[in-house]
Amino acid sequence: MCTQIMRPCAWVARLLGRRGSISILSAVTIPVLIGVTGLGVEYSSGLLAAVKNQRTADLAAYGGALAYAASGSTATMSNAVSNVASLNGFSSSSVSGSLVNSPTGDGNSAVHVTVTTTVPLVLSRLFGAGSSLSVTSSSYVEVTPGGSACIIALSSSGNGVTLSGGTSVSAPGCTVASNSASTSPSGISVPCGTTLTAKVVRYDSSTVPSEPCRGIVNPSGDPLTPTLGFTPDPLASNSAITGAVAHLASVATMTKPVVSAPVVPSGTDVTFPWYRAASSPLAMPAGCTLSGYTSGPWTVTCTGPGPFNFGNVTVPTGMTAVSFVNTTPATYNFVSLSGVVNFSAAATNTYNVSGNISPSGTSTFGPGTYNIGGSIITAGGSTTTFGAGTYNIGKSSTSCGTYGICHTGSTLTFGGPSSFVLAAGLYNSGGETLSLGAGTSNSYQIGSDSSNGNAIYAGGGSNTSFAAATGTSSVFQLVGNVNVASGGGSCMALPAASAHDINGNFSTAGGTTLGAGVYSVNGYVALGANGGGDVSCNGSTVGMSGTGVTFVISGASKLTSGTCANTAFCLAAGYSHVTLTAPTSGSTSALVVVGPSSSGTTTGATFAEGTTSTSLSGVFYFPHGSVSLSGGASVGNGTGQCLELIGSQVTLSGGATLASTCSGLAGGGASSKIVLVQ
Repeated sequence: MCTQIMRPCAWVARLLGRRGSISILSAVTIPVLIGVTGLGVEYSSGLLAAVKNQRTADLAAYGGALAYAASGSTATMSNAVSNVASLNGFSSSSVSGSLVNSPTGDGNSAVHVTVTTTVPLVLSRLFGAGSSLSVTSSSYVEVTPGGSACIIALSSSGNGVTLSGGTSVSAPGCTVASNSASTSPSGISVPCGTTLTAKVVRYDSSTVPSEPCRGIVNPSGDPLTPTLGFTPDPLASNSAITGAVAHLASVATMTKPVVSAPVVPSGTDVTFPWYRAASSPLAMPAGCTLSGYTSGPWTVTCTGPGPFNFGNVTVPTGMTAVSFVNTTPATYNFVSLSGVVNFSAAATNTYNVSGNISPSGTSTFGPGTYNIGGSIITAGGSTTTFGAGTYNIGKSSTSCGTYGICHTGSTLTFGGPSSFVLAAGLYNSGGETLSLGAGTSNSYQIGSDSSNGNAIYAGGGSNTSFAAATGTSSVFQLVGNVNVASGGGSCMALPAASAHDINGNFSTAGGTTLGAGVYSVNGYVALGANGGGDVSCNGSTVGMSGTGVTFVISGASKLTSGTCANTAFCLAAGYSHVTLTAPTSGSTSALVVVGPSSSGTTTGATFAEGTTSTSLSGVFYFPHGSVSLSGGASVGNGTGQCLELIGSQVTLSGGATLASTCSGLAGGGASSKIVLVQ
């Protein structure tokens, strides 16, 4: 029952009616609000997952790219991708990585990583959504390979790096590069049955390298994707090469040394008889007396400084040696001197001979200065020894052409240190031994025989050696060719010297030991062009051996026939013991062979005819000439050494192999670039 308070009661009734309306509206709108809020929350979760996925995809792709750039291995790349994903809390099943072509279309490779995760759905399922939301993110990181190159074909023309016939190139620590723009064939050709192993392979052609059987591989043996790019010549402005080439130009202007015949006064001719009685005196020049009778031995004693003027002195073959004795320095003048003679070593004399010295039997000459207008000519079976001294020797036409030293005896030895100026070169016949100098301060200036241009000729089976020329005034200069005969079996040891200047060719068929230093050759260098091969020299098998050696070759002349035709450097005839190691200090440090530097001289280098186990340590540089290997030839470097080979083209055929364990030549490439591109 309602009293006067009826109005408040009505208010309550009205309020209760409104609440009923709100409840009905809430029943309709609140689920909608909750669903929208759920969708927002779950959408936000998806966005957060996408951000995390993208961050991990970028990191994994970048890590994979770094690993691939360092190793060239897709397996190493995949491991890096997996490791980065794991560190960021992702399972391996949610992450995938692969090496693909870069989406930029520039020809480089890229590491593509996708990360896929699922976000669970709860409230969104009220509106018919699934139980989870898949979130996928991807990333592309491009690898622009750099890496220094150790094998480079520089020329834009020609065929670049070409393999055929079961050949292989192994450069696991560096880049093999070709600048050839050839499209047919491509600038790098690796046909079936051949392999090219490298950290990076770079080409500069519109046609990708030809490898129908996927013969281009990384050090792990996995297929390697070549990269597009130009490789500059790392030695184009190298000051060491510029200096060496400038010196070679001066070598080309060297002329033969001139030795004039000494003018000797009229003297006493002496022919020693087989028998001399006391009643048969033999005339001697003033200051000299003869002792001894019957069949010898006889002694000529000369007193005072002289000069002792003899004419033609002859000791007939087979006689006992005639000894010349003086105890203080003196001067002897001869027109000629032949036979078995001994000169005392008690004094350092001057010997002026306008003609020849022709010793036979066992002859000994003391130290001193020898001015000889003709030649020193040894007879068969003779053993001749000269003391340390200065030897100025001309030429004659009596024997061996016009050579200044014509050695056809058994052994000819010059003591040292000695200085040799030979106007017409030296000849060491087959089977003989010739030794020049001793110690370190020897010096050699040698011209050539006028009939064939040889400064040094060594016949088959001969042994020729030069003592070191490392003194402050020492030189080693040849105007003429080094020619070790095609008969082979010979040994030659050239001296250590800061500079070996050869205005001529260097050709050998025997074993050659090179003293340290730079060999500037104004011509070509050939081993085995006319046969021959390895030789046992002093108990060791030698083809050519040299430590601390640089060849600088002009190519002013080239071989014209045979396997070595049209080359400036050739190694043939089955040489299997050739080891050349570049200097580790000095002006030509790290350079082992430098070929013609002029673009107009395109003569190249070849290794052929089974020249196995050739070890070259240093840069082998033929910027304008091709380098070819054939006939089973193998070229590499020894343990702890490094071969870097640069030519206009590099060609391998017929089972040849080329190897380098280098990490590359400074300036021969670029650092790898790792770029996030998508």
